[in-house]
Amino acid sequence: MTLSKEQMDLYIRDHLLPHLSLEHSSYHFELTDKGQRNIIIHLSIEGFKPLVIKGTRKKHKAEHMWEGTQHLRCHGINAPEIIYMDLSRKTFRKFGYYFIYEERIDGKICEELDDAMDSLHLVATLFARMHAIGRTRWGRLNGGSRFGFWKYLKGNIRKKLWRLTANNKLFTSEQCNLYFKWFTSSKDTIKSHKGFSLSHCDPHMHNILISDANDVYLLDNESLRYLPSSIDFYKLQYHFCQDNAEKINRWQQAYFSHLSEDEVEEFNRSKDFFNCYVLLGFAQSEAYNLSQLKDKAENYIPYPLSLKRALDLIEETITGQHAHVR
Repeated sequence: MTLSKEQMDLYIRDHLLPHLSLEHSSYHFELTDKGQRNIIIHLSIEGFKPLVIKGTRKKHKAEHMWEGTQHLRCHGINAPEIIYMDLSRKTFRKFGYYFIYEERIDGKICEELDDAMDSLHLVATLFARMHAIGRTRWGRLNGGSRFGFWKYLKGNIRKKLWRLTANNKLFTSEQCNLYFKWFTSSKDTIKSHKGFSLSHCDPHMHNILISDANDVYLLDNESLRYLPSSIDFYKLQYHFCQDNAEKINRWQQAYFSHLSEDEVEEFNRSKDFFNCYVLLGFAQSEAYNLSQLKDKAENYIPYPLSLKRALDLIEETITGQHAHVR
């Protein structure tokens, strides 16, 4: 279902403004093309703070976004305030979306910056602060478990390798077995991991905003979990730095400057495992995307790493030939 401007106008006038006790206020809204899977609308209301309206077709996603945003703000991590959510069946039947209304922060997402590396120290500081928020249970914000983390990782690795093999004919069963054997050789190290960090889990360039006041805000916070901080760390490294050794060095120095010697030592114990775990996720996603493009594959621009490069980096780590320290 495509949401028309006329439908949105009617909804804002007859539903949102009365809810905010602003029935007689003038307003203006603009449909944007910023949403990848959702709709994003900028709304300005006379006498009220600027808003972003996010429309999602999945109710649980909106609920998790609320939960994640509240959790971050409770711990002093910047995230736009959610003003109101409309999760009614009536709204979904009529418009095909559930709506989240959050404050609009003046600034730019990292993807829009002339050089995102200029804000690297700000991003590193925020994520180091967030990762310092920890607990002994892994998983969802409400709940989690003290047990089963290795089983969860092992299942994810097996699933990613299966998808990679299914979508990339050049990735052989022998490679699949080699990778799985290498990952599982780290079982004792991973099972001895001390605690879990608050993690964004989807920290790409569209989900990090630098405000006009030079503050960092986290967006689309529905995927928050307590996991090893290394997973966020390597996702951020490749999104910001790709495979540029100089940029990677700057990123690592900026992030590790906020950690104690003991924390760096703990990080280094499992760095190769989680680096390759993140790279495997990139590789299986790229393999799937390319398999869907078919004859358009030659025009596909990989982000942040190509399938081949992600696999090469894993191979180099597994064979002990990786050149620069991670």
